[in-house]
Amino acid sequence: MGEIKEEDDLLLQREDNRFDQNAILVLTNERRKLGYIPKKDNVVFARLMDAGKLLKAKITTIEHRGDFTEIGIGIYLVDFLKNGE
Repeated sequence: MGEIKEEDDLLLQREDNRFDQNAILVLTNERRKLGYIPKKDNVVFARLMDAGKLLKAKITTIEHRGDFTEIGIGIYLVDFLKNGE
């Protein structure tokens, strides 16, 4: 598996999770699990995903702190316009 880097695209996937009903997994394009959207931030994103909206994510920052790596991501709503609108 390759190393992750800033600007990499990520996948977001809803998860059935007994600890958090709004759990959203963060995965690399190779489907390697990086972690979760924090519980304090995931409610709106989960509702959008549950409503069928397409969300994309991209790595914005990577900070190494000893054995821990903090990854900052940007999350974007993909909105399609119909012709004539």
